[in-house]
Amino acid sequence: MKVNSLSIIIKSLILGMILVAAIAPSTHGHGDGVEGDLANMGMKKLEAGANPKAGLRSNRTHIRTRALVQGSPDRIGQWSGIINTPVVPIFATLLPNKKVLMWDSVGDAPTESFPDHNFTRAAVWNPNNNTFVRVDVSGFNIFCAGFAHLADGRLFVAGGNKDADLNGIRQTHIFDFKTNSWSRGPDMAYERWYPSVAALANGEHFVMGGGPNTHEVRQTNNLMRSLTNAVLAHSKEYPFIQTSIDGRVFYAGPQSFMGLLNTSGTGVWQFFGNRDNIRRSYGSYVMFDVGKFLVAGGDRPPTTSAVTIDLNSGAPSVSATSNAIYPRRQHNMTVLPDGTVLTTGGLSSSAALVDLNAGVYAAELWNPATGTWQELASAEVTRQYHSVALLLPDGRVMTGGGGICGTCQQVGYLRKDMEIFSPPYLFKPDGSGELATRPTIGIVPGAIAYNNSWTLQTPDAASIAKVSLIRLGAPTHSQDMDQRYIPLNFTRSNAQLQIVAPANANIAPPGYYMLFIVNSSGVPSVAKTIKVQSSTSFVSTAIAKHSNKCLDVPDGQIANGVSLQQLSCNGTKAQSFKFSSVSGVPNTYKIINTNSNKCVDVNGSSSNDGEAIVQQSCKNILSQQFRLEPVDNGYYQLIARHSDKCIDVDGISQSNEATIIQWPCHGGNNQQWKLNY
Repeated sequence: MKVNSLSIIIKSLILGMILVAAIAPSTHGHGDGVEGDLANMGMKKLEAGANPKAGLRSNRTHIRTRALVQGSPDRIGQWSGIINTPVVPIFATLLPNKKVLMWDSVGDAPTESFPDHNFTRAAVWNPNNNTFVRVDVSGFNIFCAGFAHLADGRLFVAGGNKDADLNGIRQTHIFDFKTNSWSRGPDMAYERWYPSVAALANGEHFVMGGGPNTHEVRQTNNLMRSLTNAVLAHSKEYPFIQTSIDGRVFYAGPQSFMGLLNTSGTGVWQFFGNRDNIRRSYGSYVMFDVGKFLVAGGDRPPTTSAVTIDLNSGAPSVSATSNAIYPRRQHNMTVLPDGTVLTTGGLSSSAALVDLNAGVYAAELWNPATGTWQELASAEVTRQYHSVALLLPDGRVMTGGGGICGTCQQVGYLRKDMEIFSPPYLFKPDGSGELATRPTIGIVPGAIAYNNSWTLQTPDAASIAKVSLIRLGAPTHSQDMDQRYIPLNFTRSNAQLQIVAPANANIAPPGYYMLFIVNSSGVPSVAKTIKVQSSTSFVSTAIAKHSNKCLDVPDGQIANGVSLQQLSCNGTKAQSFKFSSVSGVPNTYKIINTNSNKCVDVNGSSSNDGEAIVQQSCKNILSQQFRLEPVDNGYYQLIARHSDKCIDVDGISQSNEATIIQWPCHGGNNQQWKLNY
């Protein structure tokens, strides 16, 4: 076996030297999955040249992989086996539908090996059944791009790789999770390679770095704006940036200076003292609480040093926290549902990108309450350059990738795979290794508005100790451009929690978040995905579940007193309604037809069973106010506030022109309406 392993390594090294001689790649790189490279060698052959044991803990003798921490899963967590992926997960993001988008480049070899960069390998992974769907990008290579979620849940991707000289691109791309499709966004003024993107409180997106010293903003009208008054020379690595609690963008690294940028107009910087005296190249950072950051590791050689930064008093306040157990660079940090921070992967030597003899396999957990680190179980695969870590809705963490660079190719390091880490909080505390009983979340609203109170149903209300939002992650290159942890205030009442949404968009930029509840034993629920926005008013059709037909104003009439009906959906304004939130009343709306501008009403404000649903001029009356009671999968009951009865298709009819009435709520499909909410 040793002879075979050595043979594989020698073959991969020879292959690497041949390619180096032919095309002289740098230590960075990309590759190709369809066409051959400049040495006329197809990707199947290149992939075969990668050493399948490169980076495995069981194949290494480094001391950091042998001093394994011992304990049961409730003390050190537990790793899954290795799961193969169709691409190297260099870039990954959680989508609102709880699937994971991942991509790499044009293939397995170093990027500079290829003359053409006119596509990108990408896939969507469904964690529920471990299936993959390819969703490749056409026309451009979005390797080394920056990305963050838009307010509507689509993904905004800025920049990428243009050519074998590793130049950036001006193009931006948008991924739509509803259709699994890519489209072009607005072109930037500058080519960018290694930019970071931050979601802003006003729904815009800030783009920094990737080569140019002038930053840009993607506006909500889908146009770009250059911040010509905020030019800043900085490291060419991905900047550590996040929107802060005053709405400005905070710069935390990797260079040692700190700054806050007002992105309005052409931009204005305010600079502060140094974070520390360390240049944290390929270090990592995370927003672990409102206005609070943890920055750890990085530099050459890598450091164990970690600091926290608090922005809640205006100027950044830096405090030392305990040193991590292992020095790391090329690692990832992931905030968990209980507010702790998980560190995975990385290397402990001075190597720039990859050192298979210096992989840090053990995970570590940082506790913000104590400022201390705990060593956890070790992964089987070293995750170094071009790896990611991503929090999943079930509270586990996916780690994956590594590879696609010149050094990677030379040592046979190509990891088209991932592992899943289950933190200690998922296990019973008795050492049995059995999974703990988890609190459960009932139906939640599709969206919540800032500073509004709303109700969450759970049979575990009495035991809930924490409620939190975590923004959908978007990691690459040792950082996550989107994740942030937001604890929520709440009160308990019988089988429900009354929860207060984040106060404003500075704390939680508009978009999709995972909602977790955590019980007094520290066990988290499986998350529900929820949208946070400035107002819960929205425009939608209302589609009856039993018939798949739309709520409709007959013939688009505009007169008062017209009775509503169901009709085959046709896309007209007669079937389009604005749901306008009622101030101070949770989950309650006026429903206004966008053609007639009149309100849905119960005829005569009657409380009688079977009373017709009509349209009338809008007034401040309870019969024109309807509570949206979520059922599941985007369906809602529409419950009249004055009568507490449901909007109902009379007689459970499947026919066009069937009458719409109010009726006591019974949960039937003829009282469930699909909304785009």
